[in-house]
Amino acid sequence: MSLKGSDVVVTGGAGAIGTRVVARALASSARRVVVVDDLSSGYEWLIPRDPRVHFVHNSVTRIGELNLGPLEQPLVFHLAAFFANQNSVDHPQADLETNGKGTLAVLEWGARVGARRVVYASAGCSIAGHGIDAPIREDMPVSLFLDTPYQITKALGEFYCNYYLSSLSTVRCRFFNSYGPGEVPGVYRNVIPNFIWRAMHDAPLVITGTGRETRDFIFVDDLVEGLVRSAEVAEAHGQAINLGTGIQTHIDDLAHMIIAATGSRSAIEFAPRRTWDKSVHRQADISLARERLGLAPSVAMPEGLRRTVEWFQAHREQIAASAGSAIPGVPTTTSAA
Repeated sequence: MSLKGSDVVVTGGAGAIGTRVVARALASSARRVVVVDDLSSGYEWLIPRDPRVHFVHNSVTRIGELNLGPLEQPLVFHLAAFFANQNSVDHPQADLETNGKGTLAVLEWGARVGARRVVYASAGCSIAGHGIDAPIREDMPVSLFLDTPYQITKALGEFYCNYYLSSLSTVRCRFFNSYGPGEVPGVYRNVIPNFIWRAMHDAPLVITGTGRETRDFIFVDDLVEGLVRSAEVAEAHGQAINLGTGIQTHIDDLAHMIIAATGSRSAIEFAPRRTWDKSVHRQADISLARERLGLAPSVAMPEGLRRTVEWFQAHREQIAASAGSAIPGVPTTTSAA
């Protein structure tokens, strides 16, 4: 399978990862790229401008009812999600609607239209319970003690993907902590965009926890490479594949790196860890991605942060118009997930 000459559908295609998938599909000479996004956490200004791109502003839960135009055996990247952990804790019903019903709707539709493959955006935290210090492997048993509705519904999506394997090729990509250009800061956003935005305004960087917590951060272009290979490589069929780097970064070290990268005068402050956040360390075992996809992440954290800061500086006005509560002066705390 190849993106070249293909029809490609990207749910959640107006988000930071989705827009990079769209750009990659266009660069790979896709015939047509359909973006389905309700703009609940994405932005139309991020979508690449190209006559081959068709944007459908609607909920992924309604994909079976939408007019997506002529599609021939599309490759589908299902990235639409109710993001993220804290958001799901605050709004569990909405999380189930999008992450549960939305994924089922995509798989039903994909089987009906003869999609060649659905690449599903799962999460590194979707199967593993808390208290795991060793690298997380794909073959670890699924825990029944997950910490948030988001983790539960991401695992549910994996069950649905496996259920449809008899009629539809699926790949379950388990994202670790993605970062990079395109992610606008906000209350439910990840640590890196919020830290960068606050650092650019010399506002305090607030860490929930001790700062010695670790996460596995993967630059968005490396993540997209994993997604594309998961769509194109035949041997990926039916697999769950971690997309991370295998490298742990301490959150207080990350804060210092961002202060240096932005030339900021921000102080670092600490707040209590949120009650649901029981994972002190999180690291991917990426052996399977290397073996099945030939994938080796190429962007180290300093370079990735530099590129991300440059994007923030180049799009300051658009980010300010979109960021809302992440604007300095509004109390915002940020955890690692």
